[in-house]
Amino acid sequence: MSENRIVSDLYNSLFQSQVSTPEVLVDYLLWNTITEALPSGYILPDPRIIIELNRP
Repeated sequence: MSENRIVSDLYNSLFQSQVSTPEVLVDYLLWNTITEALPSGYILPDPRIIIELNRP
């Protein structure tokens, strides 16, 4: 694992529920690779999937 650890809060925009956890450190290079691969505006969980899961 890389030594490039940063506060995970920098990636909160990827999640519907944005909870501050400044004590959690993540690998900067890994998370930048992930965010660069996602479509613009993508959030987790994907709202389209939640709608499908809630169908009767």
